[in-house]
Amino acid sequence: MLRRDLIKNKIYGMVFIVLGALTIPIEWDATFFLFTLMLGILLFVSRENCIMN
Repeated sequence: MLRRDLIKNKIYGMVFIVLGALTIPIEWDATFFLFTLMLGILLFVSRENCIMN
Protein backbone atom coordinates (compact mmCIF):
# COMPACT_ATOMS: atom_id res chain seq x y z
CA MET A 1 0.00 0.00 0.00
CA LEU A 2 1.46 3.32 -1.07
CA ARG A 3 0.45 6.41 0.88
CA ARG A 4 1.34 9.86 -0.34
CA ASP A 5 2.53 11.08 3.06
CA LEU A 6 5.08 8.23 3.30
CA ILE A 7 6.79 8.90 -0.04
CA LYS A 8 9.54 10.93 1.65
CA ASN A 9 10.24 8.00 4.03
CA LYS A 10 10.70 5.66 1.09
CA ILE A 11 12.96 8.09 -0.77
CA TYR A 12 15.19 8.64 2.26
CA GLY A 13 15.25 4.88 2.93
CA MET A 14 16.45 4.17 -0.59
CA VAL A 15 19.04 6.98 -0.36
CA PHE A 16 20.47 5.47 2.83
CA ILE A 17 20.65 1.99 1.27
CA VAL A 18 22.34 3.24 -1.92
CA LEU A 19 24.74 5.45 0.03
CA GLY A 20 25.78 2.49 2.15
CA ALA A 21 26.15 0.25 -0.89
CA LEU A 22 28.40 2.80 -2.60
CA THR A 23 30.84 2.79 0.32
CA ILE A 24 31.60 -0.94 0.06
CA PRO A 25 34.01 -0.70 -2.93
CA ILE A 26 35.73 2.34 -1.41
CA GLU A 27 36.60 0.82 1.97
CA TRP A 28 36.14 -2.91 1.28
CA ASP A 29 34.22 -3.06 4.54
CA ALA A 30 30.49 -3.55 4.92
CA THR A 31 30.02 -2.20 8.46
CA PHE A 32 28.64 1.18 7.39
CA PHE A 33 26.46 -0.57 4.81
CA LEU A 34 24.88 -2.78 7.47
CA PHE A 35 24.03 0.22 9.64
CA THR A 36 22.56 2.18 6.74
CA LEU A 37 20.70 -0.94 5.58
CA MET A 38 19.04 -1.28 8.99
CA LEU A 39 18.05 2.39 8.99
CA GLY A 40 16.94 2.34 5.35
CA ILE A 41 14.75 -0.73 5.75
CA LEU A 42 13.13 0.71 8.87
CA LEU A 43 12.35 3.95 7.03
CA PHE A 44 11.11 2.10 3.95
CA VAL A 45 8.60 -0.15 5.77
CA SER A 46 7.52 2.36 8.40
CA ARG A 47 3.78 2.95 8.65
CA GLU A 48 4.08 6.40 10.17
CA ASN A 49 5.80 9.53 8.95
CA CYS A 50 9.37 9.70 10.35
CA ILE A 51 10.67 12.51 8.11
CA MET A 52 9.17 15.83 9.13
CA ASN A 53 9.13 19.00 7.04
